[in-house]
Amino acid sequence: MDYETYIDTVTVQIDCNDSVIQKMILNDLLNYISTFGFYADSKDVYQNKPTDIVKIEYSLYANKTTLLTINTGSSRTIVNGYAVIRYYISVKFAGLKSYNDDADQQSNNILAFICAYLNSNQIVFKFTELDVAIDTNVSFEHMLAICTKKSPKTNYWRVGEPQTYENQTTYIENIEESKRNKAILRSYLYDKRLKEGLSYNITRFEIKLQSAFFNKYGFDITPIQNALHRYHVMYFEDIEIKSSKIDAYNNYKNPQRREIKRLGFEEYRLYPNMAYIASFIDYLLHIYYDRDFGVIYHSPIRSY
Repeated sequence: MDYETYIDTVTVQIDCNDSVIQKMILNDLLNYISTFGFYADSKDVYQNKPTDIVKIEYSLYANKTTLLTINTGSSRTIVNGYAVIRYYISVKFAGLKSYNDDADQQSNNILAFICAYLNSNQIVFKFTELDVAIDTNVSFEHMLAICTKKSPKTNYWRVGEPQTYENQTTYIENIEESKRNKAILRSYLYDKRLKEGLSYNITRFEIKLQSAFFNKYGFDITPIQNALHRYHVMYFEDIEIKSSKIDAYNNYKNPQRREIKRLGFEEYRLYPNMAYIASFIDYLLHIYYDRDFGVIYHSPIRSY
């Protein structure tokens, strides 16, 4: 059974000390993007009423497909006992691996060009969102994903518990919809074939590392790897064995490492490709645009 690791969503953020610098960087970035012939649309996002604009959102389209969104805004924080306003530009690339080859190529190209632009102009950026996917070429019912190292502050769905979209999507964390974007991370298993209208089986496990994750742990490959290893993503050729493993797991009130080992999950487990994730990140952090040759290049990838 074949499976691959992908990065499906990336959000990069540029922090600014004042609104003047924020506007200057935004305008330069939009002008740069326009040189590729893409169409960008903007809208104001309000908080309570039309006079309370909290951010401006830009969407970049190609062939009626949204390739990225740019959000600008500000937030108040406390530094040394004083309230300070921080201004930001957030660029989100969603759907980098949708199995629409043309759209995927465009999305990945514009991601590379924008990161190269930022690096070349010495504009510091950070990652604030990263969606890591494990894609398998089997049907949904043959897959199982369990968080085997749970956080005490997070609620989880019971394995096998009926969910609203149980034949299409299985959520691992049981988080209220209004709180999902503020969670440190969340994950789910879903039928990619149904979502994208594909003619072949793709079942995806996806873990969303959100801004709260990077605010807490910083940006390093080690906490990303630790987060991914909290989960057992498993393939079962025999559906009856899968059912028996779910029953055995649920017989434990709070399974520990020794119980997990006793259940034999390792035999069925799929591991994310950490080398791919590390190289993907390293590439974005070290690509530049060479004005003389008109090419993008990157420094040698470090080993992790």
